[in-house]
Amino acid sequence: MREEENKRSSKSEENSLNVKGLLRKRWMLPAIYLAAAAGVLIAVFAMQGPNDSAAPGEGVEVTDPSQAGENYPYGEDAVQVTASSEVVKMPVANEEEVTVVGYFYDVNGTPEEQQEALVYYNNTYFPNKGMDFAHVEGESFEVAAAISGTVVKAEKDSLLGYVVEISHEDGVVTHYHSLETVEVEEGTTVQQGDLLGRAGRNSYNTDAGIHVHFEIRQDGVAVNPNDVFQQPIDSVKDAVKDQEKNKEDEKPADEEEGNEGVNAAPDEEENEDEDAADNEDEEEVAPEDNTDQDEDEEENELG
Repeated sequence: MREEENKRSSKSEENSLNVKGLLRKRWMLPAIYLAAAAGVLIAVFAMQGPNDSAAPGEGVEVTDPSQAGENYPYGEDAVQVTASSEVVKMPVANEEEVTVVGYFYDVNGTPEEQQEALVYYNNTYFPNKGMDFAHVEGESFEVAAAISGTVVKAEKDSLLGYVVEISHEDGVVTHYHSLETVEVEEGTTVQQGDLLGRAGRNSYNTDAGIHVHFEIRQDGVAVNPNDVFQQPIDSVKDAVKDQEKNKEDEKPADEEEGNEGVNAAPDEEENEDEDAADNEDEEEVAPEDNTDQDEDEEENELG
């Protein structure tokens, strides 16, 4: 009996020594903590079970928002948030085939630039309110919509050739002149790049030959197309503001010129006064001449 008890005690001592040996190892305690944490998480998930609170109850109809149309959300049409505004393009189907033959008249440009932006018609020079494009080989070419919009005019003008005008948002209107043919009608909605007609000649700018005249206007104010090409249509507003600012900057110079014109008037009046004085002197001399004539006549009679 004692031997068996001794054997048992010796085994327990060995086991305790083994446990102590394991606990002395560095990785043992972290492993125990991780195992305990895993057990706690498993117990929590087991107690929570599947959550059915988010699932719709029986008889509830589920509608896909993308298929809701005008009934979503709140009776309004869904709007695509990622939709971007178009940028203004050149009014031609193929940009590589054309070259610029007429520039926009810039009041702040150099004298050379301003001279190139003049149109000669009926013995008078007129500032160009747009840009003129011609084929590099002088041929006719396809004219396209620079930006999407609604055609508000499509007719033939005796001076400008066929004319197309397209209305856009915020009061912006694009003009296309000197067309020999027109492919759209008034009231038609066109997309950017749609064919409007073919370039031709007109009587207003004969020096440009076969060309298309292109203008961009906001509320009737013409802007330089070069300032808004490859820019969103909203940039037209900024271009108008810049032009108005430039005009204000030019006002002092205009006022000085006006003052020079006013100052010139008194000089002219002084010249007129001098001429009048000379005339008065001549009138005063005239009676003396008449007196000499009378004396001569009296001498002749006495003789």
